Amino acid sequence: MAYFEPTSSERRGLIVLCSALLLALAVGCYVYIYRDSEAETSETKTGRVVRQHRYYAQPVRQVETFDFDPNEADSTALLRLGFAPFQVRGIYKYRAMGGRYHEPSDVKRIPGMTNELWERLQPHIRIDRRYQYVEVEPPSYARHPQVDVHEELTTQRDTVRYPVKLSEGSAVSLNEADTTTLKKVPGIGSYYARRIVDYRNRLGGFVSLDQLQEIEGMPEDVERWFTLSADSIRRIRVNQATKNQLVRHPYLRVYRARAIWDYRHNVGPLHSLDDLRRLPDFTEDDIRRLAPYLSFE
Repeated sequence: MAYFEPTSSERRGLIVLCSALLLALAVGCYVYIYRDSEAETSETKTGRVVRQHRYYAQPVRQVETFDFDPNEADSTALLRLGFAPFQVRGIYKYRAMGGRYHEPSDVKRIPGMTNELWERLQPHIRIDRRYQYVEVEPPSYARHPQVDVHEELTTQRDTVRYPVKLSEGSAVSLNEADTTTLKKVPGIGSYYARRIVDYRNRLGGFVSLDQLQEIEGMPEDVERWFTLSADSIRRIRVNQATKNQLVRHPYLRVYRARAIWDYRHNVGPLHSLDDLRRLPDFTEDDIRRLAPYLSFE
């Protein structure tokens, strides 16, 4: 069998053919890759043609403002109003669990609510009468003053659901009152009574009445109904406390608790507040607030 060897002209032809095929393949790849990444040219007001790349284009959600009922608005309407997808999911979950928005201020408690969104939507919140709280008529002694008030309260009022409130000039001990006693304070119901007790336990006790305002949404001027005794303050033993015990305190939380934990393991026990001043995570204000709650034994 004879050995086939192409001539010089055949070799040149094969080279030209291969080059043409490679060029065609390269052009095809370029068109396929970049065709969708470039936007169509558009003409501006000045007449100049501008080319934009679709690769960098970001969808812009059109925000609208209109009247709505948060108990009935569907997801499309909520998104149009400017709620984030995670907020819409939270609203749906809250409603599915039987939760209802009884007054416009309830919408303010939706997680992730910003001042900008609240101020824009507040005038347009319309709560249907079905979801509003029932208006209770005043008790009979208010309509008939001749009836003995004490007798009316004793015989007809449900003091478990509607506890008798403190009279002007009365006060309770902030560090000793339980939730039942706290609910007697004007402006304090079951929700805030539980919040006060929980925050008191996490703090180790209140050392100032001003600390009540650290509880989100606490009614103003409620401090006048309380007295304060700092004898029962529970201190944290800084050098023995676990990381979870440190983190739980509202004035320490994660970063400051971690700084104390690292100092104990890398340097040694803390002996005074001056050791905290060496840590960049603690400001003078932090140390001032923490001073009543720390023990360096």
